[in-house]
Amino acid sequence: MYEYVKKSEYAPVRKELEEIIREVQNEMREKYGLTFQFQLIGSGKRHLVTRIRGGNSGYDFDYNLIIQRWGNMHYDAKIVKQSFMASLKNALRGTPYSAPKDSTSAITIKVVDKKQSKILHRCDFAIIYYEHCNRNDGYYYLRNNKRQNVYAFVFRSTNSGIEEKVDDILGEDGGWAYISEEYRKLKDINEGSGKHSYSLYTEAVNNVYNQMFYQ
Repeated sequence: MYEYVKKSEYAPVRKELEEIIREVQNEMREKYGLTFQFQLIGSGKRHLVTRIRGGNSGYDFDYNLIIQRWGNMHYDAKIVKQSFMASLKNALRGTPYSAPKDSTSAITIKVVDKKQSKILHRCDFAIIYYEHCNRNDGYYYLRNNKRQNVYAFVFRSTNSGIEEKVDDILGEDGGWAYISEEYRKLKDINEGSGKHSYSLYTEAVNNVYNQMFYQ
């Protein structure tokens, strides 16, 4: 069963993560001329931070690192990924975080309690950019195709209207409580399925929206 993590516990972790990101911003700008903004996304953005009660996988945050200026990178996906990995590794020195891991669609870091053999918390950083500053249709994210050993920026559509649905739900009495309850229920049902938190959050919003406005 999943439980919600109290803000008093996760807020200092979020602050620490964003300090680390700012160090990466400084190094990427100074070394390569590349600049980026960052954005907390998914369930963490909506303060729906969860973990398995009594489990060993902890809780997680997800950030988009949004490239603004490329500097001397020239859209080279492999060089961009390697440079972010190196800068993040430098920023993590002196912290309890593990070395960054090159995941398929993100860079992953985590804090592990070795004595208890469990993850306390982790964070995934996705590297993305918007074409022509148009954020309505979607964005390109940096993907590592490990089977083919190819790095590339791949388009991902965001034309789901999810934020508009959230606004409609929040306009109803108890709207946020319904989303929160549905999200935790889906987390319990999908335990071990490999579904990402943001996918479950989107599913929860759609379920609540349909129940409210289409019954």
